[in-house]
This record gives sequence, structure tokens and C-alpha cells, in this order.
Amino acid sequence: MATTPPFNPQQPVQPLGGVPPAPPKKKMGALGWVLIGCGGLMVVALVVIVGLYFFVMHKAKQAGLDPELLKKNPGLASVKMLVALNPDLEMSSVDDSRGIAHIYDKKKNKHYILSFEDARQGRMTLQEEGGESVTMSTSGSGSNGSFEMKSNEGTLKLGGNAQVNLPSWMPSYPNSQPQASMTSETDKGKTIVYTFKTPDPVDKVVNFYKDGFTSAGMTITNNAIFSNNGNSGGMVAAKDQDGKRDVVVTIGTEQGQTSVGVTYTEKP
Repeated sequence: MATTPPFNPQQPVQPLGGVPPAPPKKKMGALGWVLIGCGGLMVVALVVIVGLYFFVMHKAKQAGLDPELLKKNPGLASVKMLVALNPDLEMSSVDDSRGIAHIYDKKKNKHYILSFEDARQGRMTLQEEGGESVTMSTSGSGSNGSFEMKSNEGTLKLGGNAQVNLPSWMPSYPNSQPQASMTSETDKGKTIVYTFKTPDPVDKVVNFYKDGFTSAGMTITNNAIFSNNGNSGGMVAAKDQDGKRDVVVTIGTEQGQTSVGVTYTEKP
């Protein structure tokens, strides 16, 4: 018996069995043909998606959005809609031309200033009135795109695939090119997450890091190798005696290669 294929909104809906139904006597619009090709669950999904769209558009109108603002400053337009959706927030004032919004948090009784004046350069600033500010910025595109947050407390960066300068105690895997996926630096320490791939098997990677951490005077707190349905993986965790260095290595197989992720923390 034929089954209803899962709904994928990014692909055109095909009639069951790959054969379109016979044309009805009465002329039917495009929506009718789509619904004929859908199973019952698909119709429900379509109704939910359409309903959600009109709900969001209704809230957007409540927030005072207009198509021109959406084109001119999509960031500010999105904030206005999010404020309208959150009952704890209200828009105290907004300057569409400058891209500045004053937001009041009724639950915390705090006022914030959100600036999109530098949005064209991929940068926005959030500041608590009378307090510190956080600057958020984006750069690059695709796999090289990154997101960065800066405040008086430190910096957090996601993505970017930047090369990593490993500390002296961290074993450097042979012929690898580590790329950072997250970096965080504050006055309390630094956390780095980086990844790389190697053709070597999982057990070789596990043993390399286990031996390397031991040679660096660290204590192995966990190490394991496992397999399931033809896929294998492993993990190595270690820390030093004074608790200033902590590291976790996760290993798994992917498309014939071994993927390695390393997360380490250094404290002052």
C-alpha cells in the first residue's frame, strides 16, 4: 500500500505514485492540484504553515511594521515584531530613520537601547540605560561567516573557521589543520572549541590524546571507544591538578573520515 511521503516545504509536492490524477471536469486552480497530491497530514501541515504566516503578519502589523521598514532596516523591523510578541516587553520609542529603539522590560523594570545605526556594516549594539553595552557583529559569509559579541566582561566569537594557536600543553595532532568554531575570553579564563578531520581511525586518535595529556602531567578523567551500526566514536577528557586546565576531545566517523572536536578551558 502506498504511503504518504514526508512533507518538505522546499520541494514541490508530487502526487502519490508519481502519476498525476485525471483532470476533473471542473477547472481547478493550482492550490487544488497541490492538495490532491497531499496526504491528510500534509494538508494539516500546510494549514499550520499558512496559519502561522498570517499570525506573524498580523503581529507585524500590530507592531507598526511596514514593507518599507522591512526593506530599509530588517533588523529593526524584526525587533519591533519580537517586542510585539513578548508581553513583558514594550517599545518606549523608536527612530526608524536612525535605527534606534528604546525597549522597556516590564518584568525586570529595566530600559534598554538597541541601535542598528551600523547595521550595514553587520553591527548592532544593545545597552542597558546607565549600564554596560554589548556589541554584536557579523562578518564573512557561508562557511567562513562568524558572529561576535563584545562587552566589558569579554568576547564571544562563533564560527569563522579561524586557525587556532594551540597552547604549549595541548597535543597537536599530526597533519591536522584545527579551525576554531567558538572562542570565549573573559577575566575568568578562556574557552576554545575547534575541529578538524583526519583519515586515521578513532582508536588511534583516542590513544594519541590520552598519551599526550598524560605526558603533559594531566589526569585522564574519562576515555572511551564505542561502535554502533558500523559507526565508531570515542572520547578523552583530562584536567590538571590545580583545575586551571580542562579539556574534552570527542571523536566520530563521518563520510569515511574521522571528525575530531576539542574543547579546552584555561583559567588564570
